[in-house]
Amino acid sequence: MAAVGVIVNPWAGKDLRRLHAPTGHTPDAAKVGILRRVVIAALDAGASAVLVADDVSRIAARAVHGIDGAALVEGPGTGSALDTRRAATSLHDAGCRPIVVLGGDGTCRDAAMGAPDALLLAVSTGTNNVFPRFVDGTSAGTAAGLVAGGLVPWEAVSARAKQIHVEVVDGHASHHDIALVDVGLIDAARTGARAVLRASSVRAVVAAMATPASTGLSAVAGRVAPVRRGDDGGVLVTLDGSDRLVRVPLVPGTVDDLAVADVVRLADGQAVVWTGPGVLAYDGERDRVLSRTATVTVSVRRDGPWVLDVERTLACAVRRRLFDRPAAVAPLAKEGIDD
Repeated sequence: MAAVGVIVNPWAGKDLRRLHAPTGHTPDAAKVGILRRVVIAALDAGASAVLVADDVSRIAARAVHGIDGAALVEGPGTGSALDTRRAATSLHDAGCRPIVVLGGDGTCRDAAMGAPDALLLAVSTGTNNVFPRFVDGTSAGTAAGLVAGGLVPWEAVSARAKQIHVEVVDGHASHHDIALVDVGLIDAARTGARAVLRASSVRAVVAAMATPASTGLSAVAGRVAPVRRGDDGGVLVTLDGSDRLVRVPLVPGTVDDLAVADVVRLADGQAVVWTGPGVLAYDGERDRVLSRTATVTVSVRRDGPWVLDVERTLACAVRRRLFDRPAAVAPLAKEGIDD
């Protein structure tokens, strides 16, 4: 028996992009409701406990109030990405499997940075939601509880995600960064408000996953060369062309023209080299400023966090009659769990 961990990002779905687009934000009350459904369902489905990382907006505290079996885990309380990263480390070290993450692409990236080998169940509450899934908190919590309780083997209903590795050499300094969805080279001198808003500023994008329905930097690839999360490798799109204009939803609720110069399919581990100046954006957020002498090497590899598939987990439970009362617990087929 293992506990389920939960992380909620109070800032997800509230960034600057919401001010520049005809779309609302995800209010705290909605997150409280989602989180509470996750906790109750996880305990009902078999989790021994649910450990929820505290947050500066007290969303977690409000959500778990009065629920036996749920406990708050305190963190640094900085109100920054550090809270998510530290929470992921703490919950993973505490043996939580899986860790439910409420947020967008950036929140999931932070969780992966804090616990690279964690089993994540990502629930969309952010602005750009390519990596996490839109799923009700009750279903997410049920799947998490079934796995934590050992009723469904996590290895059979999860897969390792792709991850974009970014090696930056700038003068005498070197850095290693990751992204889960996309990395963009942006024509800018500073990170500013972090969100990428101007289509004309995008010089190039490497995407590990992108569909025509994506929003954000991954939509640049999604509208010209889609790549699924199950496909190996990724795609490189270079902008500032003259022959091909493509309509892309870079910000929710808006569509811009991007001038595509080149599109290259990338094999697993294949390196792309960029040079400064500019700013690197990871999963839609500008993060690292590059000097003129900086060199960046980008590659997509399947060595990211493990990701729990909610639908496959619940389907397995149905086949094993785990929802029957009393539960029949039919044996698994020898060949494993069918899709």
